[in-house]
Amino acid sequence: MEYADLARRREQIWALRAPWNDIYRQAYEFAIPHRRPGGQGAAKNVVDRIFDMTATTSVMYFAGSLQRDLFPAGQPPFTLQSGPLAKLKLGAGAARLDRELERIAMSMHPFFLTGEWDMAVHECCIDLGVGTGAILPVAGTADQPVIFVAIPFDEIAVGTDGYGRVNFVSWRQRMERQAIRDAFPRGRFPDDFGNREKAYQPETLFQDFVKRPDGRGWDFLVSLGETRSGEFVTRSWSRTQPIAVPRYYRVPGEPYGRGPVLLALPSIKTLNKAQELALKAAAIQMLGIWAYRSGGTFNPDTVRVGPGEFWPMQSTGGVLGPDVSRIDPATGRLDVARMVIGNLQADIKQTLFDVRIPEYEGTPRSASEIAGRLRQKAETHIGAFGRLTNEIMPVIAPRVAEILYDAGFMATPILIDQFLIATSVQSPMAAALNGERLGNLATYVEMAQAMAGPEMVPMYAHIDKVMARIGEGLHVDKDVIPDEDERNQIAADMQQQRLQAMAAQAMQDAAPRVIEGAMTA
Repeated sequence: MEYADLARRREQIWALRAPWNDIYRQAYEFAIPHRRPGGQGAAKNVVDRIFDMTATTSVMYFAGSLQRDLFPAGQPPFTLQSGPLAKLKLGAGAARLDRELERIAMSMHPFFLTGEWDMAVHECCIDLGVGTGAILPVAGTADQPVIFVAIPFDEIAVGTDGYGRVNFVSWRQRMERQAIRDAFPRGRFPDDFGNREKAYQPETLFQDFVKRPDGRGWDFLVSLGETRSGEFVTRSWSRTQPIAVPRYYRVPGEPYGRGPVLLALPSIKTLNKAQELALKAAAIQMLGIWAYRSGGTFNPDTVRVGPGEFWPMQSTGGVLGPDVSRIDPATGRLDVARMVIGNLQADIKQTLFDVRIPEYEGTPRSASEIAGRLRQKAETHIGAFGRLTNEIMPVIAPRVAEILYDAGFMATPILIDQFLIATSVQSPMAAALNGERLGNLATYVEMAQAMAGPEMVPMYAHIDKVMARIGEGLHVDKDVIPDEDERNQIAADMQQQRLQAMAAQAMQDAAPRVIEGAMTA
């Protein structure tokens, strides 16, 4: 792609993103107020408009809960296994391929357990609460081969093809010139770019990821702002998609996602205004509204309000009334305000999946209620779980494999195409979804045993295949499950032990007869 073509496509994508700016900005202002919604230093004193902390705390709980459900911290986030096409072609031989692929995945796991992956996922989950996130694996140094970066949503624009698939991601940053030169030491810059007096002058930097029309890889194109020279600072090519752009909920035909914060935004804004009005009403009831006779000796600008103060005034009564009097307004219904606020807070927590058991002074919460809360959360996440798993790990794992191969940490390249070799997300949510399917499988085996008898179960179920699917569904490591050769050896050892036990029992039973025969003789 030439620079002029890229500039036109990029300008169009950023123009299509403009209507989303205000929607996401409101979500950040009321739910994540400390976030810079419009860029570096654009938001000032946004917390002064916040009067309720329900949304600000629940969105952080949502991010931690989503990370725990998808990719728990300190655990391998995925494994490799034979894809559906490989299983169809290899049949029983796919089990051996799975063991080899798991060993390859285990060689990649240490690069996900350094802590950077966990931090990047949590930061991405905060943006997913609003709707759209981005994670970029970057090739690092020999000490840290892979670096994971969570890109702020306000810095990216996304383009899609005719089928709604991401094929263009533009990352726009404001960086100092020196930082840009440090990031791309071999880049080509304008002649005045190396001026020391302007080393810390900010510049607009575009890092664009463009999928090739023929589908053979992605181009990485780095360029300066539109006012700079029409050349690329640097460019490169990668076989795999270099950046993951997950969306929580997505409406067909739109490149950006909708998160729980956007769904709860009307209630969040209403709750914020209700808290503000309730605080004002409480302040009026506590302090009151005072009236004074103008033109008298009382001057409200000079007197001090406080205990033990003396106010000069002409009179405190008479025909005209006192110089200063309190006007009691109509009694505010603070109990109604508390009820409305409580309902709104409950709605926001439910939308953001904040299922923490609240403090309750009455009857303790039952186990069925706690289980119901957790089940409701799992069922709600299922709608977004499939999208998140398909848009994060099937993109991250192939890209990390390519980075490790280029850095020399993997001997051979591996093509993860989800057909021959697929990624399997290892998470509590995936295990829970598999648990329902495995429960049906276990029920079938139990019913076959009850109706046909234990000895007839092999007639209706392949126990080896059943146990293999249970181990796969529960994410049991392949190295702790015996393979076919090991099972044959174990079966032979068990048969040998049974023969030895039978021989020992026969000798024990024959011993009394031998002794009796000897005594008779």
